[in-house]
Order: sequence, then structure tokens, then C-alpha cells
Amino acid sequence: MGFDVLGIASQALAAQQLALEVTGNNMANATTPGYAVESVDLTENAPAPSADMPSTIIGDGVTATAVTQATNAFLSTSVNNQTSAVAYATALQQGISQVQNIFEEPQSGGLAEMMNQFSQSWLALSESPTSLSAAESVVQDGQTLASTLNNMSSSLSSEESSVNQNITSQVQQINQYSAQIAQLNQQIATVSTSGQQPLALIDQRNQLLTQLSKLTNISYTSGPADSVDVYIGAHPLVTGKQTYQININTVGVPNSAGTDTFTADQPVWADSGAPVQVHSGSLAGNLALLYQQTISGSTGGPISAGYLTGYGQSLDTLAAQIANTVNNLQESGYAQSGSTATGIPFFTDGQSGTTTNITAGTITVNPNLTPDLVAQSSSANSPGNGSNAETMYNNLTNEVMTIGSSTTTLSGYYQSLVGQVGLDGQNANNLATDSQNTLTSLNNDLQSATGVDLNQQSINMIQEEQSYEAAAKLVTTQQSVVQSLLSAVS
Repeated sequence: MGFDVLGIASQALAAQQLALEVTGNNMANATTPGYAVESVDLTENAPAPSADMPSTIIGDGVTATAVTQATNAFLSTSVNNQTSAVAYATALQQGISQVQNIFEEPQSGGLAEMMNQFSQSWLALSESPTSLSAAESVVQDGQTLASTLNNMSSSLSSEESSVNQNITSQVQQINQYSAQIAQLNQQIATVSTSGQQPLALIDQRNQLLTQLSKLTNISYTSGPADSVDVYIGAHPLVTGKQTYQININTVGVPNSAGTDTFTADQPVWADSGAPVQVHSGSLAGNLALLYQQTISGSTGGPISAGYLTGYGQSLDTLAAQIANTVNNLQESGYAQSGSTATGIPFFTDGQSGTTTNITAGTITVNPNLTPDLVAQSSSANSPGNGSNAETMYNNLTNEVMTIGSSTTTLSGYYQSLVGQVGLDGQNANNLATDSQNTLTSLNNDLQSATGVDLNQQSINMIQEEQSYEAAAKLVTTQQSVVQSLLSAVS
């Protein structure tokens, strides 16, 4: 029986030693991202007959059979899905907030002030139609207005380019993460088939899945030998050790004039060229800032403007309408002034010098327009009439006209654009806040289910230390008994 006791004690020592090591590892990784608490499965050995009394069945100690990891598939999936939702809302929030400063009103030197200043200069000219300085103010204020529109358009283009760079970078990250997951799948399979437990490797892979969820919407299923298969939509991204590459295609986002395009990056599958069905994550948020696409079959659907490019379209529409409003009266008024030079426009497209493709980025005052050529009168040979300048002021400030799909004044159209930017920004802020609150709640639930509770681990450590000391004491006691017996018979 003595040697049976030593066997029981030695197994207990080994089991409690392992339990102490696992508990220590849990406490060391309490704040490690992606770490799931581990525990030792202790199993009572099957009872066996006593060596001294074969008819008596007694316990035979304890064995540590495995180290297991806490999991909760439902909560893990929910957290990853919500992580994608938060990343999407955050990307929208950040993108729109960057352009809100461009459309901040009222502000000194803002577009609203420049539009008003330009119209007021026409009013001043109508009151002093023979004043060359008043006509010069009209030209100068027109140049300031055009410059303001140019600067706003340039700032928007810079933000669009920055977002486009984000898209390219995020696609590269997705490809990198998928390659790392495939590599871990292979390593995990190797360890698993050898009979060992690849818990640390699984933790690393879970953390990569979380990082991937920040970029795009993913789903995943368990594969053979503890591997995972990852999908975006219905298309696989990782199956076992194989990955499916995402490439970048370029698409044109048409502006309001329908002639120029903003070139944006589009994620497509390398194996088919079909657009990746990205609906969530920061990649989806950045795509939404530039364009919206109707997914249709394997080739995708038509492209329309996103948030930022939509603001740019509206600004282009406003610039074109301002130019048309002024040019119509300028050309007809100057033609009636009795000069041999007729039909000179006020605004042109700075790139081509025509009036056919004026946008916020290209609008400029006609370089051939001098103050003496400003059409202040609508009556032939009556420069002192001032009626044309008065009509210009009224049209710029009060005339209700069709601008794009709206029926409003020029200032009303711009106010509506400013309001839309503000509303989109507030909606993005609310979406980011609400989705983050939901994610926090889900993370707390997951932490409760699979995370490290330091209080509980401290209790476990005390119990394991006591059990270890008891087993060690049993060994010492049994050794003393054996030594006494040997002394007695010697």
C-alpha cells in the first residue's frame, strides 16, 4: 500500500503543479488582447483493489487529463460583427468630420459671405453704374468668390484622395491578415495532429480575426484539425492554408457635369474580378465616403457618389449655377451696350477657357474681362441705366431657380448643402456612439464568459497551493513511515 500512496501523491503533485502553472499563466495574461482563460481538467483515477486488501476497492488519486480554453462561439461572433459595425461608423464619422470644417458656416471668408459680397457689389454697381471702381469691385469680388470655390473643391479632393489611400492600405491589410490566418491554420493543424494543444496559436488567430473584423465584414466556420475558413459574403477569403487575394480596380465617380470623373479604388476578387461585397468595417465606411455601388451579379452594378464625392457634386452644381446666372445676364447685357465686342462671359472654365464645363474646381473670372466690360446696363448705349446690375443682384440673392434637383435660391441651395453635411455628421456621430455602446456591452459579456477573473484566479491559486502542499506532505509522511519500517527490521 505504501507504494500506492506514493503513486497517488506523485500524481497529485504533477496535477497541482500543472494547475499552478496554468493559473499563473492566466494571471500573467489577464490584460492580453484575445487571451481566453485556460483551466486544467482534473479527473479522478478509476478505483482499484488495495494491494493489502484485494477485496477492497479504493480511490487511486487524480490525473490532469487536459488544458482547456474557455470559449463562447455566439458571443465571439457577436463581438466580431459589432466590431465591424463600430469600425464602419467610425470611418464615416472621421471622414465627414474632416469636411465639416470646409462647410462650416457662418465663418469669416466662408462661401456664404463671399456669395453675399459678390451680389452686394452688383447692387453697388447698379446704384453707381458709371463708376469704374464699382465695376472693378464686381470683378475683384467675382475673383474672390471663384477662388473660395476653388479652395473648397481642392480641400474636398484632398480628403477624397486621403480616403482613397485608406482603401488601398486596408485591402493590403486584409490580404496580410488572411495570409497570417492561413499560416496559423497550418501550424495549428500540425500541433493538433501531434496530440498537443495549440491554445496560444488559437489565441493569436482569434486576435487576427478580430483585427480582420475591424476592416470588413467576415464570417467563419470550423474546419478540419482546428482550422477556420473565413468568408467575405459568399466568397472565401481563407480555406485551411489557402488564401484568396483581393486586388484593386479603379472606377470613375462622375461629377455633376457628367464629364470629369474622380478615380476611386474598388476592391475586387483576384480570381474573378467581381467586386468584394463589403458591407461593414472601416473599409466599407471609406468606400461609402467615395461611392455607392449596387452589387449586381458577378460584375457589380453602377457607381454613384458617396458622402464626400456627393458634397463635391453639389458644390460643382452650385458653381455652375452661379456662373450660368451671371453669364446669361453679362453676355446679353454687354451685347446690348453698343460695343462691337459682344457676348463676353463673366465666368469661364479656367482649364479650357469656355463656359461649358464649369465646376467648383475650375470656375474663374474670364481673364479677358476688364472693369469697363462689366455689363451694368440692359439698354443699348445706356451705361448709366444700371438695370442689368440690379437684375444681377436680384437673381443672385432672391430668384428661385431649379438647381440640380432642387427649386431654391442660390443661397438656399448652399444652406441646404451645409445643413446636409451637418446632419450626416451628426448621424455618423450617433451611429458611432450607439454601436460602441453595444460593443462595450458585448465585450463585457464575452470577458465574463472567457476572460481572466483575477479574483477567481487568486482563489484558485490558494486552493492549488494547499493541494500541492498536502500532496508534498503525503510524500514526506510516507517516506518517514517507510524509513521507520526499515529501521525496525534492520
